[in-house]
Amino acid sequence: MLSRLPKSTMVLLAFGSVYLFWGSTYGAIHIAGEHLPVPVVSATRSLISATLIVLISVMRGKSLRVPKGEGWKLVLVGLLFMSANNMLLTWGEKMVASGFASLVVSMTPIMIALIEWVLPDGDALNKRGWTGTMLGTLGISVLVWPSMHASVAGSKTLLGVGMLLSAALAFAIGAVLSRRFQFTADTFVATGWQIGAAGIFNAMVAVGGGGLHRAVWTWPGFGAIVYLSIFGSLFGLVAFTYLLQNVAVTKVSTYAFVNPVIAVLLGALLLHERLVKTEIAGMAVIVCAVAMVVYSRVDRGKREIVGMAGEAVE
Repeated sequence: MLSRLPKSTMVLLAFGSVYLFWGSTYGAIHIAGEHLPVPVVSATRSLISATLIVLISVMRGKSLRVPKGEGWKLVLVGLLFMSANNMLLTWGEKMVASGFASLVVSMTPIMIALIEWVLPDGDALNKRGWTGTMLGTLGISVLVWPSMHASVAGSKTLLGVGMLLSAALAFAIGAVLSRRFQFTADTFVATGWQIGAAGIFNAMVAVGGGGLHRAVWTWPGFGAIVYLSIFGSLFGLVAFTYLLQNVAVTKVSTYAFVNPVIAVLLGALLLHERLVKTEIAGMAVIVCAVAMVVYSRVDRGKREIVGMAGEAVE
């Protein structure tokens, strides 16, 4: 039924899904990581999502085959999205608050811009883009400034920030590769391949590292994983993959300065998290920096007009 909707409506729904679901997953990841080992969280989340995709595909009579040569590419992107990014993010959130984590990860579009800048035929950064990049670096510095003056707790926060930045880098690389690979496989099936490959890898890490044997299942932990599986991995990644295939990556990257706001608000409402004044200042600087970078990467020879609904007219 959704496939019969106009493209503009599909793009709007996809953006709404990425904004809302990925903004809310930071809190769910924090809860799941508090109750279960990180590899177990990532493996269970991915395997549940992959199983749902397979079941839905079978019920709809959809083939799970992908065009020749795309399989390994989907696996690679899936490992970057749902293994490297997901596990590093979950580990990072064991050391910092969920809202704080979302602000660090919001640097992803800046990383995407820098990666595109160094790649052949990539988008060049103009003055606004470089200003945004430097502003983003300043924002991260302001964000972690209180921790730099603390002792043990500060060191833990800095380690968490390092993991979160690594998670953001893994996702940025995956996003650039996904765009350049130009997948022709069905969006739903492609997402299944990505999540399924990551689920198998994450399960191997969970079993090999002994995390599965140490896991103590609780209702809050299990509930958080179910939410992440359905809304974060399934709906969120399907929507994100659809956007990468149909909308310029610069527009897709806008999720990075919407998600932190949602994550911070939900963290305050549901997890009773609070940002200190310097962290609030860092949040403002980072959001502005990301916006500058995202909207600087426009090919002036092919001007893009972005509507409020997220539809692009090029």
